[in-house]
Amino acid sequence: MAPPDLSSTHPDYLRVIAELRSRMSDHQIADILQRYRVGGLDRDEAMEALDIDYLGTLFELISVYRIAAAEPDPAEEKRQAEMLRLLLDGEEVPVELRQPASWRVRH
Repeated sequence: MAPPDLSSTHPDYLRVIAELRSRMSDHQIADILQRYRVGGLDRDEAMEALDIDYLGTLFELISVYRIAAAEPDPAEEKRQAEMLRLLLDGEEVPVELRQPASWRVRH
């Protein structure tokens, strides 16, 4: 993991980030931010885990720690496009297209 880039961070955020880094390691912070970006944690859970109060701080941390967004899932992109096409054409959307495959219960 590369060290956080604090070079262009506003001084108010620097104080919050310094306090956070006194409580957690950079690896712990980056882990929480990565789980937020890929969907393992929602925004409120990530903010609670980091013990931060402002959404702007979360976004600043993502920038500082250079956390990349998850890559789109091609199969999910295709499913959404087909569902949207059917909706716009006024057609009924089949059950198997109504929810992402990851939501379906596997038996």
